[in-house]
Amino acid sequence: MNAALHTESDAVARLAAARPLVVDVVPASEVSAHHAAGGVTHAGPPIEPERMCAPMRAALGSALWLEGVAETPAAAIKLVEDGQVPLSTNHDAGGVGPMAGVVNPSMPVWVARDDATGKVAWCPLNEGSGAVLRYGADGPEVLERLVWMRDVLAPELRTALDRAPLDLFDLHVRSLALGDEAHHRTEAGTALTLEALGIEHPEVRAFIAGNGQFFLNLAMVFAKLALDCAADVSGSPVLTAIARNGVEVGIRVSGLGDRWFVGPAALPAPAKLFDGYSPADMNPDLGDSAIVETYGLGALAVAASPLSAPSVGLDPKVIDEIDTGLRAIAAGESPEIRFPDGRAAILGVDARKVAATRISPPVHTGIAHKRPGIGQIGGGITHPPLQAFDLAVAALDAR
Repeated sequence: MNAALHTESDAVARLAAARPLVVDVVPASEVSAHHAAGGVTHAGPPIEPERMCAPMRAALGSALWLEGVAETPAAAIKLVEDGQVPLSTNHDAGGVGPMAGVVNPSMPVWVARDDATGKVAWCPLNEGSGAVLRYGADGPEVLERLVWMRDVLAPELRTALDRAPLDLFDLHVRSLALGDEAHHRTEAGTALTLEALGIEHPEVRAFIAGNGQFFLNLAMVFAKLALDCAADVSGSPVLTAIARNGVEVGIRVSGLGDRWFVGPAALPAPAKLFDGYSPADMNPDLGDSAIVETYGLGALAVAASPLSAPSVGLDPKVIDEIDTGLRAIAAGESPEIRFPDGRAAILGVDARKVAATRISPPVHTGIAHKRPGIGQIGGGITHPPLQAFDLAVAALDAR
C-alpha cells in the first residue's frame, strides 16, 4: 500500500472505530475552556463580528443579552466587536452548533465521550423548527423557550443520562434502518432517543416527541467526535469538518490539523421554500450541521431516506443515481451502518477525490431568512466551494 492510501485508511479506520456516548448535559462553561472564560462561539470558520450575516449577528446579540453581559442585544454585540467578549468558532472550542450556532456560557450542551480515545465533544440542544435562535429569530417566545430549555429540559435530560448514557452509534444504525438520513430527516432517531432516555416529565416528553429535529444535534455531536478521532493523521486527505458561517464555508482535513480552507458561501439550490418566500429571501449557506455529511450521512445517505428528498427540493426518483455518484468521493464505507435496502453507508469524504472529480459533497440544510427575526423559511441543498478543496489539496502536496 502506498503512503497516500495508508494515511487515508488509517483515518477511515479511526472513524469507523469511534463509538461516541452521550454522558451528560451541562452548561457550555463546564465543558469548554473558551466558554468558561466568558467567551461565546459561532458556527463555521472564523469571522469577525462586523462581517457576520444578519441572522448570526441577531443570534449573537440575543444569546449574550440572555447571558446578562449587556442591557440590550445591540450593546452585547458592541462588546464582542470591542474585544471585551472572547469570540471563537464552535469547532475551535471543541463542539458544533446548527445554523448560526451561537453558544453562550450558560447554554446547556450535550457532552459526548469516546471511551477508547478519551476525546470529548459537545453540541447545544435542539430548539425545534421555525422561529428559533439558530435561524436568527429573537422574539420573546424564542428567549422564553431557551430559558425553559436551560431550567427544565436540561435537568431532566441530565437525570436521564445519570441512569444510562446514550449509545449514539447504535441509535444511528437503527435510525438509518428506519429511513432517516440523520440530517434533514431525524424522526426515527428522535423517537428512539425518547425511548432510550425514559423521561416521564410530561412537558419534556411532549417537547421531544413534537420536535422531529431533536435528534439532529445528537447526530452532529456524534459526527464531530467521530471525526475528531480521525483527525491528525499525517498526510491524510479525509475531511474532518465542513462548516459554514453564512459568508464563507470552511473545511478541514485530517492531515492538516486545525487549519481552515475557505471559499464563499452559496445559496441553497435546489431549495424547497415555505409558502410566501422566494430565493431573494434566502441567507447563504449557514451552520455546523454539515458535520453530518462530513461523516458520510445526511445528503450522502439520501438513498436511505426517500422521505427526506422532497423537503430539500429533490425528486425521490433520482436518489439512487445521486448515491452512485457520491461514492466516487467516499473515503470508505461503513462496516455497520446500512441503508434499509442493505447497502453500506458512505464513511468519510476524501478531499483529493473531490478535487479530482469536481464533485463537491452535497449538504442538506435548513434555510434562514436573510433578515433577522424571521427564522427558517425552507430547506435545500448546498455544496462547499471547490476552491476550499483545491486549497487543502495544495497544502497537503506542499508538506
